[in-house]
Amino acid sequence: MEFSTTAEELLVAGYVFFCMGLNVVAFLISAFYQKKVNGNAPYIGFLLSLLLGGVFIGTLFMKEAGAYVGIVRTTSLLGCSMSSTLSVVGLFLSMRRTR
Repeated sequence: MEFSTTAEELLVAGYVFFCMGLNVVAFLISAFYQKKVNGNAPYIGFLLSLLLGGVFIGTLFMKEAGAYVGIVRTTSLLGCSMSSTLSVVGLFLSMRRTR
């Protein structure tokens, strides 16, 4: 198995990695909110987003990607973005309710 590294792939991987960093920050906010306020804040979606982002970055650099790898890559990117978005919205709504 060979790995290719083009500028486009590196930029896409950097973008997804940056979004994963934002998910880590949101996860820490959610954990802090859950611990200090005893609120019901989502955290599973952030972990799922990190896992799927890692799968996407792992499959992005495969040079000879077949149809199965392409499906996994697309599904993991969509799942990463959807779980991140839903978790952030859920965190915002749960924190807003307490105020």
